Amino acid sequence: MEIKDVFGAYPKSVWEFMCENGQGFYIPAYQRHYSWDKSKIERLIDDACHGFTLLLENEDAITFLGTIIAIHDTTLSTVSPIAKGEVPSRVMTIIDGQQRLTTLFVLNTVMHEEIRTRSNKLKREEHEAVTWLKEECMKVSGRLAKTYEENKDYGDADFQYYPRMIRAYDDSWSRKRIQAHYRSPVGFYLHSYGKYGRSEMKGAFKHEATDDPKHKFLNDSRKIIQTLIRKIAKSDVELSFPEYEAIIGSKNLQDTLIHSEFPDFVLKYLSLDGQDDYKELLRLVLFANFMLDRVALTIVTARNEDYAFDMFESLNTTGEPLTAFETFKPRVISSEGLEHFEHSDSYSSIFHIEKYLESFGKSDEKQDATSRLIVAFALAESGDKLSKRLSDQRRFLRDGYEKKVTEPQSYKQNFTHHLSHTAIFIKEVWPDTKKDVPNLSAINGQDDELALLCIDFLRQFNHTITIAPLVRFYSNCRIANNEERLKATNDFLEALKAITAFSVFWRSSRTSTDGIDNHYRRLMLDGYPSVGLPPLCRCIGGNVQGALDVSKLKKALLEILKVNGGISGKDDWVKSASKQPQYSINQHISRFLLLAAAHDSIPDASYPGLVIAGKKGILPLLNFATWRKETLQTVEHIAPDKKSKEWVDDIYEDGDLIHRLGNLTLLPLAENASISNSAWYRKRFFYKTLSASTRDELDSLMEQAKAQEIKISQSAENLLSQSMYLPLVKSISTVEGEWTKELIERRSTRLAELAWANIFPLLED
Repeated sequence: MEIKDVFGAYPKSVWEFMCENGQGFYIPAYQRHYSWDKSKIERLIDDACHGFTLLLENEDAITFLGTIIAIHDTTLSTVSPIAKGEVPSRVMTIIDGQQRLTTLFVLNTVMHEEIRTRSNKLKREEHEAVTWLKEECMKVSGRLAKTYEENKDYGDADFQYYPRMIRAYDDSWSRKRIQAHYRSPVGFYLHSYGKYGRSEMKGAFKHEATDDPKHKFLNDSRKIIQTLIRKIAKSDVELSFPEYEAIIGSKNLQDTLIHSEFPDFVLKYLSLDGQDDYKELLRLVLFANFMLDRVALTIVTARNEDYAFDMFESLNTTGEPLTAFETFKPRVISSEGLEHFEHSDSYSSIFHIEKYLESFGKSDEKQDATSRLIVAFALAESGDKLSKRLSDQRRFLRDGYEKKVTEPQSYKQNFTHHLSHTAIFIKEVWPDTKKDVPNLSAINGQDDELALLCIDFLRQFNHTITIAPLVRFYSNCRIANNEERLKATNDFLEALKAITAFSVFWRSSRTSTDGIDNHYRRLMLDGYPSVGLPPLCRCIGGNVQGALDVSKLKKALLEILKVNGGISGKDDWVKSASKQPQYSINQHISRFLLLAAAHDSIPDASYPGLVIAGKKGILPLLNFATWRKETLQTVEHIAPDKKSKEWVDDIYEDGDLIHRLGNLTLLPLAENASISNSAWYRKRFFYKTLSASTRDELDSLMEQAKAQEIKISQSAENLLSQSMYLPLVKSISTVEGEWTKELIERRSTRLAELAWANIFPLLED
């Protein structure tokens, strides 16, 4: 296949493009409705006026209005609904440029009305100049009429005239009254104006559209265009349109637009007083001819939608490309049948997807959200690693939906349901704004605090690869019946916690991601055969995969840790994690590990600076409330991360030591900032203040602070009630000697041991 067989590009005037015999323009359902505002309309017309002015001196002057990208739909595959045998012989499906085209159609109807009505009002006197202008009016109004409708030679009254442009689902071309309908803003308008334009045109055209805002928008735009055209007639100074005298003096302009110079009798007639109406009409005739013959478009035709969208994305620099979902939705509607769609199972799915995507006001935000949604869905649906390219995402939705299977309609509905479950999951459980609280109540009845902590950790960590496996379990919760729902919910919560534990263990035991995303992708596409886990994705090649098994998922994750991660158990992980610069790896992981280590712990009385496991429930920290608490939001270096002469030198000999768990604790942002680079004696005093257990102890410490001229902020006193500080900060405050390398190493190992003890149960079956 040669390039010329894939697409073609050629310039055409408005007249050549709009009036080709048998040509009809078709707007696919996924295209947005007409929405050009006043500024865009004014710019189009001002550009045309500028080109008109250049024609005074330059016979080559034209105005270029941009590119139209279309598919020459020879098979009529994009036309729906369709009246067989009634469709124009040449259908051009508009991929890009329908806003510009719609504006041109409305502009041509407005010029047609202005010229016809003004011509009818000219004085009836027998003057050859009047006759000449009336003939020019007839010529150009006839040409304008052919741009917005085509006479099909026979048919039921007004229906033998086809509007040049209609919209999918809302409109249908036909010569037969019973089959034809024009309900879209552009279809309704062109059909209505066509009837008016063929009449005697007594009175102004009334756009009797419904109260639908889409119709009102087009009518408002028509009023804007009408105002601008009347300004052109009067050579209003607001527009860059030439003065009357300049037009009279330009033989070049006259030859180009009416193919001859103005006759002498016209020039004499124009010199008479009181010819304002004549002059205004002459200007409109000339401008209309300019719009038809000297305004150019570049028409790019592609072989199919894929090529057309690729072309659009490569050429588009300022437009708002349609999202992959917007081009997918009409496919679902067509599959269900327009008349049945609102009562179909797919309708609810589409509603939920739109509800999520429409929450984004800006087009670029909506585009990004759609991309994230489809990338996650592709992995959950079929294990596909999808790029962020619009064309790839469109193809995935199309090809995935149209797979040849035994029961296509059921398969398509399940495909759409799964996409909606992904959208609901992201909207409710994985909200885009980090400060929003994940919501699990829809499936759990009440929020599980540990589960909320896990999902929020994964979100803050931006671990988006985990969305796909989580969506699979979440989707099961949404489709489960009453008997199955409890098990499906428990499976989801267990999967969430196991995935969190696996990701924490993996990432905290090495300095890089080390292919963690690929391990999740393999689980989605291949499962883990050695433990009997089938692929986690919903469907491969149209074949639905085996039932989800959270027990086998846990076994698979443990095997990956062992086989690929070198972690066979506690000793392997503690040895590695205690030596890693956790703060440098990821602060969210550092914070999670510190919370896990401090959970149900108490200071170790036998070794100052360390904590040990206490009784269950003595200090519950592994919960969402603690994770989100402002007083635990920042990870603090005990010894500053930058070398200081006030600290022991050997702490800084190993560049990673300073970032290990043993040199970290949790503090509120304000307090962290106030003491971050202080000397050890001052920090230790601060920790003692924070961990004072009684008011008397605090008062005594505050007196000591005054005596030693150590400033303690008022907010420190307010933190006394925050008992979660006691295990970590209290133990640090009991260190009487220097803060040493040996202490950091021992504390790193102890914290890692405690963290493992509290996290590993999430992975156990």
